[in-house]
Amino acid sequence: MTAKGTLGVIACPILEDELIYSISKDNEISKIYLLDNRHARSIKPKLIKKGIEHEIVNEEDFMNGPRAANDGYEIAIWMMDLGLHEEPVDLKEAIKECMFRMQEHADAIVLYYGLCGNGLKDIDIWAKDNLRIPMTIIRDNEGKIVDDCIAAAIGGTKKYLALLRKYPGIMYFTPAFATNYDDLLGRMELFKGVDTGDDSMLKMVFEMADYHEVMKVDTGLGDQDEFQAAVEKFANRMGFDILTLEDGWVTLEPADRVYGEAKGFLERSN
Repeated sequence: MTAKGTLGVIACPILEDELIYSISKDNEISKIYLLDNRHARSIKPKLIKKGIEHEIVNEEDFMNGPRAANDGYEIAIWMMDLGLHEEPVDLKEAIKECMFRMQEHADAIVLYYGLCGNGLKDIDIWAKDNLRIPMTIIRDNEGKIVDDCIAAAIGGTKKYLALLRKYPGIMYFTPAFATNYDDLLGRMELFKGVDTGDDSMLKMVFEMADYHEVMKVDTGLGDQDEFQAAVEKFANRMGFDILTLEDGWVTLEPADRVYGEAKGFLERSN
């Protein structure tokens, strides 16, 4: 089976490591387009470091211009704003609009997202009813959309609930979460209305919620030195202890599954 056509990727920066992991293993890709916007700033150096050849194209030029003809398997990556997580309804509407626009330039769409506070609940059903091309999103082995980036890292809702029961009251950091936590804290329900630039306020909220530890959920992806440094910086800033999730929790199966399904939409017999 050979893939042919364009896969449109709409991704949250917190899951860009999983995307890079998948495309770095795929030798069939003939071209990668990265739509240039401020939300792509963290993925750019990662693509270069991994030696993944790509073409940076203006976001609006790509979306408003004619569709490029291709004879191979191409990927167009559109990175999204972390700020969309602040309001689940806004996230859903923004992703719907992006898929509508992307379908004019792609043959299939993959969302590197989870439910994200239920903001993307039933997004797959909506897509089936409203898009002309197939789409998929990160799921667990039961076919359920994962809750968020942590659930994506450990395999889905069941393991996530087990993790929360075993380690309650803990901040969980994957590599990409750790290096973006300043942007993410203000989007979390826990910090609604809180000035996240004020460490004394952050510490007070964490104390009220009985949070005193940060746990490294090491997916093995991203830059490990940057991951460790970011976790240490956060822990020192908040006065937290650092834990590391033991072996047996983390899995890359959801990443493998979503990429395989997305590429499968474009595969055909020779």
